[in-house]
Amino acid sequence: MDTKPVQTRLKAAGHYSGKIDGDFGPMSYGGLFSYTGGAASALTRDLGRAAAEMFPRYDLVTPLRLAHALARWAVETRGFRQMEEDLNYSAKRIVQVWPSRFPTIASAQPYAGKPQALANKVYGGRYGNDNVNDGWLHRGRGPTQLTFEDNYRQAKALTGIDVVAKPDLVSEPHTGLLVACAYWDDRKINAAADRDDVAAVCRLVQGGTGGLAEQKAYLAKLKKVLI
Repeated sequence: MDTKPVQTRLKAAGHYSGKIDGDFGPMSYGGLFSYTGGAASALTRDLGRAAAEMFPRYDLVTPLRLAHALARWAVETRGFRQMEEDLNYSAKRIVQVWPSRFPTIASAQPYAGKPQALANKVYGGRYGNDNVNDGWLHRGRGPTQLTFEDNYRQAKALTGIDVVAKPDLVSEPHTGLLVACAYWDDRKINAAADRDDVAAVCRLVQGGTGGLAEQKAYLAKLKKVLI
């Protein structure tokens, strides 16, 4: 990747204040995160530091691979503003997100404004969430919004970090990005990114096509600075 033009475009957009030197390190990556979501923060800075370590390790180094990874992760994190799933939903929102589980406002009302109860209702009893509070313990975290105990166990196996015993680690920038990169690598999502196949990237990360329109918008934005 020719990094000087990327730094120049990020600087013009107000998301990079360093030298235009081609040294794509923590500040440049942090600029990419803040540019994607539209605002700089402690989280985008810390993600930039982690990316300088993680992205070369997992071969996330081409413009297309970076664009697709950040576009999908931006959907999952609301533009790199949060690293933990917000389940404090109204009854109307619950019906929108889980229409098959909550076909009416009345069915969703007991879970409105009750994140723990909602997590246990929608995530409990499947994919390793076998105990009473497992849905809440293994709610979505990190850039991929990692959910379910089976996936936390896989993340532990891939990274060597015991996120099963300490699931909150996935909400932290360094561990969260490591888990996201390992997840991306294990599912060979770079191949879909190389094809510029945004729908395939969405399915491989999310399991369906949720947020695809938003992902396409982020991708178009990222291509303006990366390609």
